[in-house]
Amino acid sequence: MSFDETVDSLREALRHSPENVPLRRHLAELLLKHGFPDQAETEFRAALNLDPDHAELKLGLAEA
Repeated sequence: MSFDETVDSLREALRHSPENVPLRRHLAELLLKHGFPDQAETEFRAALNLDPDHAELKLGLAEA
């Protein structure tokens, strides 16, 4: 599966489960790893809205 297909699949899964913090974190980390920090930041912020005390999400946002 290509990067684009993976991202599309993750986004589709999030449409069905928008409050899934681990899934949103996975998408954010994947986007960051592949050079899309702005999109990663959006996903990290969305995840932090659901789980504001999550330390790893805060670190990911700082990195993005």
